[in-house]
Amino acid sequence: MPGILLIINPNSSKGNGKKKAEKIKAVFKEKGIDLDVSYTEKKGHAEKLSFDAAVSGKYETVIACGGDGSVNEVINGIMKSGKDVKMGIIPIGRGNDIAWNYGIKSADDAIAKILNSRGKRVDVGIVKGGNYPEGRYFLNGNGYGFEPLVTFLAMDFKHVNGIISYILAFISIMINPPKPYSVTIKTEEKVRDVETQQISISIGRRMGSTFILAPNAVVDDGYFELMYTVHPFTRFSLLSAVFRFLRGTHLKCKKDFESYRTKSVEIISKRGVLSSHVDGEVISRDDGKDFSISIIEKGVFVFQ
Repeated sequence: MPGILLIINPNSSKGNGKKKAEKIKAVFKEKGIDLDVSYTEKKGHAEKLSFDAAVSGKYETVIACGGDGSVNEVINGIMKSGKDVKMGIIPIGRGNDIAWNYGIKSADDAIAKILNSRGKRVDVGIVKGGNYPEGRYFLNGNGYGFEPLVTFLAMDFKHVNGIISYILAFISIMINPPKPYSVTIKTEEKVRDVETQQISISIGRRMGSTFILAPNAVVDDGYFELMYTVHPFTRFSLLSAVFRFLRGTHLKCKKDFESYRTKSVEIISKRGVLSSHVDGEVISRDDGKDFSISIIEKGVFVFQ
């Protein structure tokens, strides 16, 4: 398998990334796979490395070895290059939601699928707005309101990782739950004005390491699963909703949630500003107003 670049985030998994990465490199070497390895040095570096690799023409495959943040940077580098480069994902990060959505159970499982050339083309989303008026690509989901607030707080923890970080963040946010946003949500199907505390635009099923926000999402069907709360929630009802997110049963509550498939979404703030993320990465942190989200059908090949 010539032309492979392995991009490793040594700081993933709360600093354990480098140790895990050395073991991963050894597995490829044992299998006689000749690949190049680059370590990221700062935020945004994986995007540059993957972009340069794609436009160089030297690599047919770029592998992201890290967490969801590293994966998001690599898909942005590939998509911005305009080149048809295959993508691998070796999960060694905090939540690893993207890998989970593709059925990648572990680093060893990911390596086996790459070595066996198992994979398919999947959908890619792009959101324009907030810190990225030119657009930011994503493979899992774009969230507004309660979801990004929990995600950002979990990211800020220095000594807690994985599901525990999200649970602690959730408890902290529940003490002072977000006020509802007044927004207009536009899709091909309808235009809706709502007072909402949560909007999720999903390609994958899981977000935040444990929440099944989009139980009906399919990664290669050419559609987002759009879900939002249709009225303001009290602290108690929000707590109840989060327990439903854990099981993926919230969509049964028609009086609380609306959900349907769509290829594009516009979110327009009628009052105040919005927090937003894609794949756990900040799009806006209480400073976004209007957002446009669209899907690129089967935009990239991913080993899975």
